[in-house]
Amino acid sequence: MPDDLFAGKRFKPGLAKTVDEEDDSGLSYRSRGQSVIRLGEADIFAAIDRLPSLPTVVTRILAQVGSQQSSAADLESLIGQDMVIAGRLMRLVNSPFYSLANPVASIAQAVSIIGFASLKSLVMAASVSNLLVLDLSAYGFDDQGLWKNSIATAGLARVVAQRTGVSRDEAEEYFLAGLMRDVGMLVLGPLLAKHGVALRRESGEEPIDILTRERKTLGFDHSWVGERIADRWLLPARLRQVISCHHRIPTSAEAPELKQLAAVRLAERLIYAAGVGVLKNHPFDRRMDGVLIQAAGLDAAGFQSLMAEVPRIIAGAQVTL
Repeated sequence: MPDDLFAGKRFKPGLAKTVDEEDDSGLSYRSRGQSVIRLGEADIFAAIDRLPSLPTVVTRILAQVGSQQSSAADLESLIGQDMVIAGRLMRLVNSPFYSLANPVASIAQAVSIIGFASLKSLVMAASVSNLLVLDLSAYGFDDQGLWKNSIATAGLARVVAQRTGVSRDEAEEYFLAGLMRDVGMLVLGPLLAKHGVALRRESGEEPIDILTRERKTLGFDHSWVGERIADRWLLPARLRQVISCHHRIPTSAEAPELKQLAAVRLAERLIYAAGVGVLKNHPFDRRMDGVLIQAAGLDAAGFQSLMAEVPRIIAGAQVTL
């Protein structure tokens, strides 16, 4: 495992200084001959402000899901106020991703079948899906690649939770973390494209090196920007931590947080290895990632069981909203 996967320090933003140089691992990156994009925090916050806020109805739905007094009818009424989200929700719940025996015909039925915890995940997925299909080819994603990659990572992170004895409600936190982990790319991707800069990974490069390339090119990385977006959207504290730290897990993380961070990172690595949503896959090295597997709470048999789930998760994740 790369030594810097478990890191003791957090990144502080600053301006990049050079362009055509190697990162700390000795791997070079290319900027198509462009200069470093010099940005300040004000530029980043302005770009974040241009992102849509979560719809008010979504905020109310998420609050309602957490209420002990909520009913399926209450949630049906709220979801029905946003027909776009309602439509995406119904397409997602009837997709192969959930593999239900019979089609779901109403929102109330969807709530009763999948439960409140899963509904929270679906509402979030439906509300951000239009953002996750932005053109992020600068990062090496294909058409709708971030959406396909994120929903597959989310599904696999949920499976890791289920395989390691996590409660159903907490397993949905793993799903949301896998879905939202790279939300910072929504801000940095368009900035890269605007300046003609590509940060696509070359053959043999580790995905973790994308952070170094971002910092050298932009002065910021997508984990730091994602944390700012999570603050703006008032996302839960643990979800903000995953967005901020999933590439380089802090050694100070408490046991539950460490397990979730490792599970999301493991799911991400496996989905990248399968080439979901990306122009080039990134081979998974079990020997290198053995500590990550262990930190996620899996033994050898559990990891084999997880690997058997990957094709099903990928097939179900080919959902267009």
